[in-house]
Amino acid sequence: MEAMMTGMINNIFFIVFPLIVYQMLATAGQRNFFVSHRFMMTVLFSVSLVLCMLFPYQFITDGYIFDLRQVPMIVGALYGGPLVSAILFLVASISRIIIGGDGMYIALLNQFVIAVGVPFFRPLYMRINRSRKIMLIFSISITSLLFNLFAGAFFFGNPIHDIVGIWIMLMINQGTIIALTALMIEHMQRQEYMYEAFLKHEKMETVSHFAAAVSHELRNPLQSIKGFVQLMKEYEYSRERQIEFHQTILREIDAAEELIEDYLVYAKPTYGQLEPIIVASEVSHVLKIMVPYANGKDVEMHTDELDESAEILIDRYKFQQALVNIIRNGIEAMPEGGKLVLTVKSSPTKVWIRVTDTGVGMTKEQVRRLGEPYFSSKLKGTGLGMMVTYSIISQMEGQILVDSEKGKGTEFTLEFANLATTKSK
Repeated sequence: MEAMMTGMINNIFFIVFPLIVYQMLATAGQRNFFVSHRFMMTVLFSVSLVLCMLFPYQFITDGYIFDLRQVPMIVGALYGGPLVSAILFLVASISRIIIGGDGMYIALLNQFVIAVGVPFFRPLYMRINRSRKIMLIFSISITSLLFNLFAGAFFFGNPIHDIVGIWIMLMINQGTIIALTALMIEHMQRQEYMYEAFLKHEKMETVSHFAAAVSHELRNPLQSIKGFVQLMKEYEYSRERQIEFHQTILREIDAAEELIEDYLVYAKPTYGQLEPIIVASEVSHVLKIMVPYANGKDVEMHTDELDESAEILIDRYKFQQALVNIIRNGIEAMPEGGKLVLTVKSSPTKVWIRVTDTGVGMTKEQVRRLGEPYFSSKLKGTGLGMMVTYSIISQMEGQILVDSEKGKGTEFTLEFANLATTKSK
């Protein structure tokens, strides 16, 4: 009994082995059992049935040797189709001929019937629900063993052993294992379908967020332009007042153009000339630009440490845009005022620009979602600024690291390759 259980467990492992390998190697989002990976799965199932044949086990009586080769053959034929079934038949037949011994011819005949007959059930099998699939594959398994029993007696004169004591137990044994195998495959496929549906939903959600953000942001300047044009059409204004209206309209058009440019930067970033820049000087320049805005929000801005030797290769203006977005977010995160500190540090291989504020901070979930379309921690924010910032830094082979705690502030770190290292290469 112990030897039988050991052999059965080995055979079960040989059957489960292809499914484990498939889960490990199949590409996420491109999984489709025995379709996207037909070659790989055919090889794995071939290995499975050969191992089952090489390591059979005694079943109930010492004189009856049994293995589970029919499981990968039937499963492969149902999920893989005629071509896979034919390949598995060739592998099983060659292996059985090499092994030799009693019952070879009935085994070859049985394998041929499985290879030819089972693929005809595939269209039906793929249409029915999971419970009916289990019933069908269980029935095919029992039928294959019944064929062995009666074909052996009819064609080769093999004596029919104890039907109750041996054959019914064989049918239950193999039928249960093949049903469990099918359940595992169906569960894997259900998970794959759910994952693919999630990816499609996520893409559609991103598109809808973009559409919402564009309409929301463009509506304000367009409505202003429309309003001034209607006023100028319906009423007579002085030349000075018309010039004032024209200037307002032009400002709104400029705002709309900047918004569209920001979206284009995210969707398909385009950069001017990449040039080596001294990071400390660029940070000081951006600091001067943002000081009036910070003063208006009662925020104190200063530098803690500026490494004058730190140098990176980047588009100067896009870098300034990204840094301005981060600083503005830090200032707006301190509605009651606070401090914002900039530092620049470097090593032989890396350059770090840190922006630290004493603002409201963010939760781990908010940090994780930074840079997503239409996500913002601000009530009236669209998330466009940080989305563009992440796109700029990423496309310039940089990285953004965020460390934040609710109520204690946030630290943004921009990490780039040190230009000295790039030059040495």
